[in-house]
Amino acid sequence: MSVKQWMKGKIRTLILMSKEKEMIPIPKIIHDNRLLKGKNALITGGSSGIGAAMAQTFVNCGANVVIAGTNEEHLKSTLGKISGGGTYVQFTGMCVM
Repeated sequence: MSVKQWMKGKIRTLILMSKEKEMIPIPKIIHDNRLLKGKNALITGGSSGIGAAMAQTFVNCGANVVIAGTNEEHLKSTLGKISGGGTYVQFTGMCVM
């Protein structure tokens, strides 16, 4: 099978999947706010994008979260946006070498 044929097959699969009547988003699956109660999570790249979304989701599920990143200002901003409902959220800067 050539790369071109393989890609056509993958694209065809994606098109068929997009025609599904109901697609369940991942956050709906892990909606239980006690799922991670008492657990600790360290999220690198937590100042924006997927990392920030993961941090908020983990907090919503009851985890204690530490977000880490290279930009302290962005981390502080993200920390202010995360609503915890009593869970412990902290940030820490890190240096990438």
